[in-house]
Amino acid sequence: MSTNAIICIVIFVITLAGFATAGKRYSLTMVSLASMLAMVITGCLDPKTALGSFGNANAVLMAAMFVVAAGFNRTQFIKKLSGLICKISGGSFTKIALGYIFVSFIMIQFVPGVLPCVMLICPMAIAVCNEMKVSPSRLIFPIALTIISTAIVLPTTNMITSVAQLNGYLESYNYTAYTMTTMDYFLCRLPVVIACMLLCVFVIPKMAPDYKIEEIASGKVSTERTLSKIQEWIGVGVFVAVLVALMFQTQIGMSAWIIALLGAVIIGFSGILNTKELVESLNLNMVLLYIATLGIGSALTETGAADAIGGLLATAISSVNSNFLASLILFAVPFILTQFMMNRGVTAIFQPLYIMLSISMNVNPIGPLMLCTTACMTSFLSPLATPAIPVVMGMGHYTQKDLLRMGWIPAVVITIVCSLTVSLLYPIF
Repeated sequence: MSTNAIICIVIFVITLAGFATAGKRYSLTMVSLASMLAMVITGCLDPKTALGSFGNANAVLMAAMFVVAAGFNRTQFIKKLSGLICKISGGSFTKIALGYIFVSFIMIQFVPGVLPCVMLICPMAIAVCNEMKVSPSRLIFPIALTIISTAIVLPTTNMITSVAQLNGYLESYNYTAYTMTTMDYFLCRLPVVIACMLLCVFVIPKMAPDYKIEEIASGKVSTERTLSKIQEWIGVGVFVAVLVALMFQTQIGMSAWIIALLGAVIIGFSGILNTKELVESLNLNMVLLYIATLGIGSALTETGAADAIGGLLATAISSVNSNFLASLILFAVPFILTQFMMNRGVTAIFQPLYIMLSISMNVNPIGPLMLCTTACMTSFLSPLATPAIPVVMGMGHYTQKDLLRMGWIPAVVITIVCSLTVSLLYPIF
């Protein structure tokens, strides 16, 4: 392991300690920015890479979606919708949770991206919780966990694209004796999805913090100004248009950040949000947190830490004779890494690695690839894991301790269920 890798790991460990102790004196954002700066100064992170994080498409998408959601929340439609949902549910929080978890599952099968999906569903959930006088912190994390962990289960465009990508990897390594299908995805992912959704409805809300409604500003609908009828229609129309455009962005041929930014610009020019509200809705604290975590993840990749872990993994698998234990190890390594590196980066590193490992062991690569894919989707234990988590922390007012308290049970359950399912369907030995 190189000197830079060792320095990077030391800074990273200090960063985790900072996350654990962050509170009123200093924020997660400041810890992350300081960590990224330290990695630049020590040579672990290229300054151009760090600066490039500020122009990342997801960062723009995040800020723009905050504005679109805030504009939607300013309308009376969201209040009326919340009242209707409460009436239909009979005031039952469990029924509300069940409804939103199911909607989240369906939407992530079509919307290409976790972050847009979270930004579209959570504001409505917050408004409903406010209407019911229930803390939104009990529902925001379960919704986010569902969106993060249950993607790519139904044979939609998202799954077809992912299957094509994995088959492309297999072809590039001339390992064409095996071909991934949509049924492989469905069979491997379905048990995980069922377990996850049950936990999100019946278990995790009981483990979530019960912060006071007034402490969570993300879902409040301002009553200082009354919008005109035209502004009401624009606020609702932009939100719906952005949702539909994100679902069909491939057919439209427009990037997600452009769609969201266009919606935000319309919200601004229409006067739905005044200048002060517009700036506040950007939620720069969470955007900067995401930008800093991008830099940290890049440093961990650039220093070669992942490659070193991959070598140790191959050695460990070779010494195990149990299908379940082998699957557990193959799941655990990317699962641990994806809590601290952006999951797309971990996926990009480990999918080719698992194909090479399968070739060297002359085994079916579908099982290892599904373990890797699911492990990288189980990314919700820290703000470094996926762009949606910093947003969720802001919406739910969560701390790092809250994430660990709510997330450890689903993490263990998903690990066991996925490892057991894959070891039965695609045994390595």
